[in-house]
Amino acid sequence: MKRKGLLIALFVSVTSAVQCQQPGNLARYTQPGVDVQNYAFSLTLSDSTNQIKGETTIRFTRTDDRQTVWFDLIGSKADSAQGMKVRSVSLADGKATPFSQRNDRVFINLPAAPNQPTEVVIRYDGTPSKGLIISQNKFGERTFFGDNWPNNARNYLPVVDHPSDKATCSFSVNAPATYRVIANGKLLNESPLPNGRKLTRWQESTPIPTKVMVIGAARFAVEEVGSVSGVPVQSWLYPNDSQKGFIDYRPAKEILQYFIDKIGPYSYEKLANVESTTIFGGMENASCIFYNEKVIVGHKDSDVEALLAHEIAHQWFGNSATESDWSQLWLSEGFATYFSALYLEHAYGKDTLNAVLNQNKGQIFRFSALKPKGTIVDSTTTNLMDLLNPNSYQKGGWVLHMLRNEIGDDAFWKGIRAYYSTYRNRNAQSSDLQAVMETASGKKLGQFFQQWLYQAGYPELVWGSNYDATKKALVIDVRQTQRTGALFVVPLTFSIRGSNGKEITRTARLTMTEQTQTFTVPLAIKPGSVAIDPDNTVLMRATEMGK
Repeated sequence: MKRKGLLIALFVSVTSAVQCQQPGNLARYTQPGVDVQNYAFSLTLSDSTNQIKGETTIRFTRTDDRQTVWFDLIGSKADSAQGMKVRSVSLADGKATPFSQRNDRVFINLPAAPNQPTEVVIRYDGTPSKGLIISQNKFGERTFFGDNWPNNARNYLPVVDHPSDKATCSFSVNAPATYRVIANGKLLNESPLPNGRKLTRWQESTPIPTKVMVIGAARFAVEEVGSVSGVPVQSWLYPNDSQKGFIDYRPAKEILQYFIDKIGPYSYEKLANVESTTIFGGMENASCIFYNEKVIVGHKDSDVEALLAHEIAHQWFGNSATESDWSQLWLSEGFATYFSALYLEHAYGKDTLNAVLNQNKGQIFRFSALKPKGTIVDSTTTNLMDLLNPNSYQKGGWVLHMLRNEIGDDAFWKGIRAYYSTYRNRNAQSSDLQAVMETASGKKLGQFFQQWLYQAGYPELVWGSNYDATKKALVIDVRQTQRTGALFVVPLTFSIRGSNGKEITRTARLTMTEQTQTFTVPLAIKPGSVAIDPDNTVLMRATEMGK
């Protein structure tokens, strides 16, 4: 996703230490041994009230003989008109089963049935405080949009609201007939109902996390953009924005083709890009991406194209290959940030990639100054919204860029395709990516992953060079000055050029492993200029002495 503030932008035992880092919120948010296979959501929406009615059938298994299971659902409070009230819980055969609703969960007592599918039906109603945003769009028209990240689905849907428990799902939405309803997956049918209402049914047959299980209901104009590898591409816009918005969303087809070619097959039944009224600039809901209504401009604009690429990249990274816990968010947002930049490199060239990388570098520097102890993998944050920061996005993207340069283009893309193939429609954590990339490259990457994911900050270098005519060598002095005191192993590249018509164009590739280091590069004549990191391959701030 893109936060509003990030919206308009071009945008060893070391090995064992990394692998021992476990997701930080599993025990708090999940039930070991309980695995949801499918949710069948039925929702009734109204124009006369913000109250919704819901019925959800949940199919799940238990690996043990536990008789009490729970599902997240924000309950109604005595001092608030918002929240969901459970009216009944029954088994699939209609037989009522005991339940209680407390601490924003529904606890259900069931007969023991280890390793057997169990189905329960939960009926409820209420007014969601968030999660399902019921409001007016910029044209004053009423709209309904799911806004589930990070765990806001539980405000209007009974679920295990954690990215590690993925499931298939379907939505049956009973709403006034004036609305068109979008949801995950394939449209099954629309059918008229009495009293000017309509039932719309969608089904998603690929397991997805609850953060991207959503509906949207509004007046929409829909354009069928075409198809890519059999995947239909659609644009859903408010009618008053449709002429401009259809232009803005049109690059989606080329973006989808690029990612299929570079990463692997697309996992979902369609790709719909949807104008919406939600809190994020873009939200990568599986197969139906929601974009904030404020981004419509009506021409092929690089910012909107970059946003499309970011959210479409999430369909592979975040939706299909899903982080096992919020602490691993960079596996979603860092990937989307970098793969958006890779698409722009493909479409517009290396200069555009460098412009994005440099802008992202500035955001990392500013955030690091504010949060000097912040790391990419963060298991300590209790406010999950705080994870939407440049460490997860821009620094995560830079880690992938450095990994690409560490192991080379061929190994990088081989590893990316293998990672996606292995964890498609599954969950992964950073150690899984590391293992795949080690196999693809034949290199040990424990130190690389350890220092960039679990160590705060970035290298801050002061460097200088002088020519020693006696030794016929260029002497380069480099010192790490970062205030964190942490030492980084830094691959350094220097471009050395001649002067006065004497051509010396060469590149020195060195590795800094100490706080202060001197390198000697044999050189027959005095160079005219020396530049550090000419290809922009390392996340660092480098200052040349005397400059």
